[in-house]
Amino acid sequence: MTTTEPKTSSLEFRWTVSRARDTAGYNICTLYVDGSRVARCNGGGYDMKGTVLGDFIAKHYADRLRSLKPEDMPEQSHWKAADKPRAICINRDCQHCGEGVIDSAEHYAPCPHCGQDTRPDAHDGKRIDDGRYFYGLTFHDPNYDPSKAVIGVDCTDRTLSHDDHEGETVEQAEDAGVSFGLERYQAFYSASSKVPTERHTVPLIDGACGMSSVEKIAQAIGLSLEWLPGRKNRKDDLYLLHDERE
Repeated sequence: MTTTEPKTSSLEFRWTVSRARDTAGYNICTLYVDGSRVARCNGGGYDMKGTVLGDFIAKHYADRLRSLKPEDMPEQSHWKAADKPRAICINRDCQHCGEGVIDSAEHYAPCPHCGQDTRPDAHDGKRIDDGRYFYGLTFHDPNYDPSKAVIGVDCTDRTLSHDDHEGETVEQAEDAGVSFGLERYQAFYSASSKVPTERHTVPLIDGACGMSSVEKIAQAIGLSLEWLPGRKNRKDDLYLLHDERE
């Protein structure tokens, strides 16, 4: 019985420095697949390798990403602290240290057992189920126009300092010179979906959230990465991309 070897491609992440006007000194990360350039990003302060890899996977494996179902995705949750967490004694020698103690409506009262101060218990709260999705993966409606989004409604985390522009569209706020792109960006992602739908058909991967997150998405669609040790003093990162479905 013979087994079919997975298709393998070479990935090369090349690192250079920008000499362009207004970007001189920026790091540049360029991804080459089998010798062809497929993605590039610049700047710094985020995962640049994850970004270019995510851009490549979202573009070249869009059909596979669109075929993902919620059951193919990991369960996600977040910790929600209590609105008024219980008070705990700060005295580690107190036999009641770590136990909830009585607190007043205005402030945390001293421990009724030893008289020491108390503090909010950071562990007081509960874990909230967020459903199934991949961190960094979103799906978008190709017909959605974020310029028509309404400020203060579709842009849920509005940062404009001029309240008199609330209720205008993003386009109107930009024309007035009070919005410079953030509201458009917020509206675009507010209208996205964590899972593919009949309307949300364009996948995007925000690889800036981390290379490991992108690898998890890749594994779900039959791809795996194998790191290759580079030559001494070589700045480029080399990988093999194995496609189990080819």
